[in-house]
Amino acid sequence: MNRKMIIIGGGTAGLTAGCYAQMNGYETTILEMEDTPGGLCTSWRRKNYLFDGSVAGLAGSAPGSPIYRLWEEIGVAQYCPLHYGENFGHIRLTDGRIITIFANIDRLEAHLLEHFPTEAAVIHEFTGALRNVLDLDIPFSDARGFEAVKEGFRTFLASIAHLPVLLKYGTLSIRQFNRKIRDPHLATVFNNLVHFGGLDVPILTVLLPLAYAHRGMAGIPLRGWLSFAHAIERRFHELGGTTRYRAKVEKLLITNGAVQGVVLADGEQLLAERVISAADGRFTQGLLPGVSEKDLEGYLQPEDLSDQPVQVNLGAAMDLSGINGPMTYILSQPFSAAGREHPRITMHNKYYDSEAAPQGHSAVTVFLDSEYGWWKRTAADPQAYEEEKRRCADEVIAAIDRYLPGFAQRVEVIDVSTPLTRERYTGNWMGAMQARKPSANMIRALMQGSPRYAVQGVQGLYVTGQWAESWGGITTAAQSGRKTIQAVCKQDGILFRAEKPA
Repeated sequence: MNRKMIIIGGGTAGLTAGCYAQMNGYETTILEMEDTPGGLCTSWRRKNYLFDGSVAGLAGSAPGSPIYRLWEEIGVAQYCPLHYGENFGHIRLTDGRIITIFANIDRLEAHLLEHFPTEAAVIHEFTGALRNVLDLDIPFSDARGFEAVKEGFRTFLASIAHLPVLLKYGTLSIRQFNRKIRDPHLATVFNNLVHFGGLDVPILTVLLPLAYAHRGMAGIPLRGWLSFAHAIERRFHELGGTTRYRAKVEKLLITNGAVQGVVLADGEQLLAERVISAADGRFTQGLLPGVSEKDLEGYLQPEDLSDQPVQVNLGAAMDLSGINGPMTYILSQPFSAAGREHPRITMHNKYYDSEAAPQGHSAVTVFLDSEYGWWKRTAADPQAYEEEKRRCADEVIAAIDRYLPGFAQRVEVIDVSTPLTRERYTGNWMGAMQARKPSANMIRALMQGSPRYAVQGVQGLYVTGQWAESWGGITTAAQSGRKTIQAVCKQDGILFRAEKPA
């Protein structure tokens, strides 16, 4: 059997799939259109400052969680040092109070009750639900046959105690939960528990990350998210895999309904009887035979996409290490930029990373809500496009300066990237931060079952990553890469195997 495999895209899913493909005897080449791995999980330097393209955490990224084995197998646990924060961030209200979203549930509960004693019932409901899901883990098992049946039964029994909470808060949105709150300031706190996704995501999407944080299992890479990608790439290379950069795939080679390889943008043909696309979902659809531009228009609508923010990165000669988590400022003076009104900003400060900025300096990032179409129209006039990017930076700097006097005068580096920038460098359609917008019904999304990784009608062609799953995120992408290789092995009659680095 020919064991050659090509993976399109060197993001989290592609790199992970590459690792497991090598573990199972495939001869794997990852083709990445840019000159670095990671895709959306990336970092870059501007002068002496390091900025990240992602601000998420890795679920289950510490011993004690079943999915920690995933991070061990792909080299993250060994080669990518992680930071575990004491909180999920701070929210500065318009009355001057700063509310901290502590990772520790007892501290969080006491803190909220201290500031909002009249809302004890709602606070206890929230923290009670949080305690209920503390021992709930992302399923992760390689059990087969009768052992798989026993494992599934044990998982079912363990989940019964969680079922009422899962059913309730997997369908109840943050917006709906907030209707129980009378104090407008507490409502503001809950409105700002998530930085992306909006208020119509299920409150379970807040509970689960907080539960992992309480257990010390939601790590953030030190030295930037590119170090995370390099860790998986290192593991892939140790296993004998090959990466090719600046290798953009133009089309698939398909003969008699079976994939035979790919054609690169420069015309080079690479042959393989198995091709996995870990690229943007719309791009992958466009590679399929017989798919027209009209078909692509029906594949996914812009309103179905995840957030498309503009990212403002600032390097400042100011020590902000005392702000130990994302700081959300509820603005007393909202501003307009990027075609929208902004009543808040969240400042992500890399206080935990000594390599992010010179000593006594700080690298901070602010994401402003925006929309790809607005930026596309604005970019028709290059001067207007640059002016709007500068406006975004100026407004963010002025807003921070109101709370941190002197900040504006100490900004040394300004770096602004729009959804157009993100699309150009990552290939993600319309510069979306993830793939599809999170489902308002998390339970229904999770009960859809495992996706079909094999593409119907084209033998040997598979898809992986956030676009193949019902849910987004970095952990989801890594899991997807692993599960896709399990599907390939099953199709090829190979017993799937996984191993940790020696």
